[in-house]
Amino acid sequence: MIPNDSRLDALQRYADGTATRDDVAMVERAILEDADFRSLVVEYLRLDSAMEEFATVSDVAPVRRPVQRTYWALAAAAAVAVMGLSLWQWWPGKSSLAQVEVEVLDLVDATVAGPNSGMRIHDRVRLNALDLRSGEAHLRLPSEVKLIVSGPADLRFIDAMHARVLRGKVTVDCSAGGKGFILDTPVTRVVDVSTQFGVEARADGATDVLVIQGKVELGAQHAGLEQGEAVRVDARQAMARIVNITGGLQPGEWSTQSPPNDCNIASVSDNFGAAEGFHFYRTVPHGLRPGAVVYTNRPHVWKAADGQSFPASLMNADVVQTFHGELRRREYAIEIVVARPVELFVLMPKRGTPQTWLTEKFTRTGEEIWLDEIEARVRSQLPFEVWKRIVPQAGKITLGPGNRDASGRPTGMYGIAAKNLSP
Repeated sequence: MIPNDSRLDALQRYADGTATRDDVAMVERAILEDADFRSLVVEYLRLDSAMEEFATVSDVAPVRRPVQRTYWALAAAAAVAVMGLSLWQWWPGKSSLAQVEVEVLDLVDATVAGPNSGMRIHDRVRLNALDLRSGEAHLRLPSEVKLIVSGPADLRFIDAMHARVLRGKVTVDCSAGGKGFILDTPVTRVVDVSTQFGVEARADGATDVLVIQGKVELGAQHAGLEQGEAVRVDARQAMARIVNITGGLQPGEWSTQSPPNDCNIASVSDNFGAAEGFHFYRTVPHGLRPGAVVYTNRPHVWKAADGQSFPASLMNADVVQTFHGELRRREYAIEIVVARPVELFVLMPKRGTPQTWLTEKFTRTGEEIWLDEIEARVRSQLPFEVWKRIVPQAGKITLGPGNRDASGRPTGMYGIAAKNLSP
């Protein structure tokens, strides 16, 4: 770029808050058409957010910066323009943060920096920012929205219905209220529809979003994400499916990182493609037991058959939550990567005809596990057969379609579990 480039003058006027609509149009056009210009602005996106927050909380008198040092103030403009939004509509470059009264529900090994470092469980504190260096902070806003902030994380509050995460992971629960809650990240906006969802602003600039329950809307296009779906959003707001989630038994216990080393299942993938949506598999180490969730997009849970104990062979096995639905791809395949020799289990609905991949590679154990199906006011219990295969070494195993009825229609999605193969 040339020092006397008129686009830089437009950037300066925007930074000073005096830009005209023509200036903004020029900036947006330059960002979209000039990769070097766009890279400069996007590079300083995080600095823009940090400087804004510093200006809000600092007691130091402001100093007017020379022209050549103000380009960072348009970092947000780049991200917004790449997303196809108007600068006038979205980026709160001139807004100040709010002092939101927050109830501290829990602190788990939490290290909080700054003026809130002494906050304790059950405190009601007024926050405009939370700098969590480690651990977890469980908070409730006046809107009844609950947040689980997992450190290291930087969170800023616009008001009781709007927050911004600059880095780190936040799990949001709006089930008790707060419909329409907004959580911004450096590259996208997540708007609650009626849900629990998780967001992670990653160090590489992308944002991970997964829906635990309900729905959300993403970005300028208001793209919908439903329960059991997860995406990674980049600076252009392009969405890529996240196939694997590592989970625990609590809402905030999720990660897009690989499972821990002691988990027998290293990853799960499939050949479904974009036509099947953004569904994810959730691997829960040692998570199979009565009450464990069956699917990522349904509230169904595993249980023992009436009058019987839960199968000991399955207790505390690593379990994969699959997803429930009518798949468009008839001959789908699911690929499991195991980290070591295992007993691999397929938990198949006890109805329909088993497919060849199952009968040739797996053996019925004679045990049953039941699915407790809870849908509104209707509740039923469905039996599943336990099939087992000995996998003598680490590697990939391919699973195929579920059972089919007489007309060839699927009878339901199966579950997957694994246990370390004893010497």
